[in-house]
Amino acid sequence: MAGVPDRPRGPGPTHEPEYEVIGGVIDDQPSGFDRTSPRTGSPGRPAPQFGTAVAVAWHSARTSFTSWRFWVACALGIAAAWGSAAAVIAVGEANGWFDVRVPGAIYLITAVFLALAAAVLGAMWGFRHSHGRVPVLLLSGAMRGMALAALAGGVLLAVGSSVGGPTALTGAAVVVIVLEVAVFGLIGAGARTCFATAAPGAALAAVVVAFLCLGNVVVTALLLPGTTGMDQASVPVNVERDGAGRVIAYECVGELQPVEVAHTDRVVWLATANPALLLGSIGADMVPPDNALGWVMSGLQWASDGPSREVPCLRGESSTSRAPSMPVALTGLVLQALTAALVLVPGRWLAARRLRTSPRSG
Repeated sequence: MAGVPDRPRGPGPTHEPEYEVIGGVIDDQPSGFDRTSPRTGSPGRPAPQFGTAVAVAWHSARTSFTSWRFWVACALGIAAAWGSAAAVIAVGEANGWFDVRVPGAIYLITAVFLALAAAVLGAMWGFRHSHGRVPVLLLSGAMRGMALAALAGGVLLAVGSSVGGPTALTGAAVVVIVLEVAVFGLIGAGARTCFATAAPGAALAAVVVAFLCLGNVVVTALLLPGTTGMDQASVPVNVERDGAGRVIAYECVGELQPVEVAHTDRVVWLATANPALLLGSIGADMVPPDNALGWVMSGLQWASDGPSREVPCLRGESSTSRAPSMPVALTGLVLQALTAALVLVPGRWLAARRLRTSPRSG
């Protein structure tokens, strides 16, 4: 016997069951990419691929929506994000981390922790639902992300309205939550298919998620001191500053003089794939410049621009001659996608290899 149906039949439309074989995975559901004619079995016109993929993805996501465990996981993830934010605020105020009391700090930090919770939950859901084609996995992950984002967005709006804060950040948080659940779902699915048993795959998924959610920031912090060195700069004149007091425009005069700079741009890209920093970079423009924590959210972008942001007239170049900076949110999403591909592609290849070499049952 090859396997048992994934769930019992019940009233309503009949769906083809999924089967799992020891040593490999068989996906009996329509993939949305089958170019074989259902009548003749020969190649024919391409099926409506996207519509079929959406239908199969909805069938996969619906198995989660009808499970109480899914909604409990959503509630626990949101509660953990809010509790972590409250703990950070309490410890920060007790140790004097904040010069002034920031009423909306818990709102901002809760949004940041929600991005981390979405990444962890997305990897878990992707690990459990690793069957299907990649577009189906991506779409079903996005659907689960929408469900989590709807709950999280409501909580954020409630927190923001009670303690104050830029409510526009809720929109950015909703978008990031959907993206993180979908992308990290691919990582979880890829880790599961890398091995015939679940335990090694779970360990691989945990290592990858831990690095993207925490390890990359730690490594970046350890490497930052090594980026300090000497360079040349001239004198800025006609300096203009933004609302936060940062220099945004200037002209350069005089001879070049030695100055110490930190080339943070050489290592900070490692941290751009962190979900929390990704949300911060996307939502930085939605936080007022006079907010006491607003500079933290935009700090990653400034660090990725390197010393030219902090040291005007570096090598005698004014702000008008500086090339536009690459958005760190785009860099982070690309790195996350590359990481998912590095886990998913070998996993699919190994699963197909196990399926080819497994003994055939009668």
